[in-house]
Amino acid sequence: MKKQLSILLALLMLSSPFALTACGESAENSDTPAAGDQNVTADPSADAEVEAETEDKTVKTALPEDLDFGGAAYRIQNIECNSYYDTLTAQEQTGDKLNDAIYMRDARLMDTLNFTFEEIKVPNDSAVGSIRSIVSAGDDSFDQYVSVDWRGYTLAQEGFALPISALPYVDVNREYWSQSIHKDMSIRGKLYYAFGDHNLSTYDSVNTLLFNKAMAEDLGLENHYQLVLEGRWTLDLMQDYMMKATSDTNGDGAWTEADTYGITSHSKQVLPCFWVAAGLRCVEKNEEDVPYFALEGNEKFEDLYQRILSMMHNDHLLFMSDNFPDYANNTLFIGGGALYNIVRVAFLHFYRDMDIDYGIIPYPKYDDAQETYYSRTEGAYIHIYPITLTQYDLAGAVTEAMACASLNEVIPVYYDEVLKSKYTRDENSTAMLDLIYGNRFYDLGDTLFCSVIRDGVFAGKFKSNDTNLQSTIKGLTKIAQRTIDKYVAAFDALEAAP
Repeated sequence: MKKQLSILLALLMLSSPFALTACGESAENSDTPAAGDQNVTADPSADAEVEAETEDKTVKTALPEDLDFGGAAYRIQNIECNSYYDTLTAQEQTGDKLNDAIYMRDARLMDTLNFTFEEIKVPNDSAVGSIRSIVSAGDDSFDQYVSVDWRGYTLAQEGFALPISALPYVDVNREYWSQSIHKDMSIRGKLYYAFGDHNLSTYDSVNTLLFNKAMAEDLGLENHYQLVLEGRWTLDLMQDYMMKATSDTNGDGAWTEADTYGITSHSKQVLPCFWVAAGLRCVEKNEEDVPYFALEGNEKFEDLYQRILSMMHNDHLLFMSDNFPDYANNTLFIGGGALYNIVRVAFLHFYRDMDIDYGIIPYPKYDDAQETYYSRTEGAYIHIYPITLTQYDLAGAVTEAMACASLNEVIPVYYDEVLKSKYTRDENSTAMLDLIYGNRFYDLGDTLFCSVIRDGVFAGKFKSNDTNLQSTIKGLTKIAQRTIDKYVAAFDALEAAP
């Protein structure tokens, strides 16, 4: 992590106006001797460097080269979504760079493996019912389904889904599968679902922190990018900055949209973003990879909880966007009414045409002792392989090939052309995205058990500024642990079934 920060800091320094020697000239080129310099000597490592630069870095699967599925159809039931990028396949080229990258990936895979894609979409709310109905009837109409994470796990508990280990050819330990998230998703070492690079929702579902660059400059705040890269971006410093930004702008004593705030967000998103940023989970795993409720007696969580509630409520630092027509389209921040804004990557499109310049950074560390930054991931889509599956080899080969090919061909376009070109305003923001995506964090209490833990209890407690955490934890522990135990028992029963 320290090495990564050092590299990014160097990039930041080089991108500053003080580091440039001429327009478009890099630091390396500025040290190159002039053509007439008689002291130029040959660099014996030049050929080796050229060879290294031209080396093929394409990641490849271990799939047999002679796989041929005879033109079979790989059938997907996807879900419609207005937030995440929900396209798994592309039917035609449209000129959109991401769509066309997916189209070209699909065309190559279909040609190489000799199969065809067939994808339909159903409304999100009806997807689970559709899966239950089709699979219960023993119908193998689809090889793959898509659902929101917690709903997909419900289907697995009910016996409708296969663990991903049932698919031949799939190696979830490869670099095109998300290793950090899988550690949180497994039960007794087994994964029912896995996040691969063909699943763009695992990128869309990451939470970032936007900051108003003009306001930060007017307030005389330190360079946020520099703070992040030097490891000095902490909760205490963020609170200090929010205090400086907050103002009863019109002086009427009533805190409304006409005033200026340190931060704005939907109320239920605030607390989990900061507990994840502090490296905390509501649900942890024991040595047998079994989840358990982890907040009872957790002093660090108690300290964080009290700090966040005090910080957000006591000095009018937070403006809650709960009552906006679409809380993700935070018009207060767009209009310059807040220094910070909590935003999921999927919602960055709302800010693309924002007149005021903004930057993207990770959430702050809990304190100076914390070694790295953590980024909250929640609500991603999962890919379900039904128990009615008959085309096992096709499903496994296509899944592995899609994940690998997406790492090579789709993610660079999504990252560079969509995130970096459309949603970020400067090169430093793109360095922040590298850092944010490098430390994705998945808390089961914020995802699979959100209806009991996050939304069930903490969303309301935070909004009402209920500081009595001890009684909250006492009441929640039995309910949460009972829910988790039931969850684990359901999977144990599936494993024990003949």
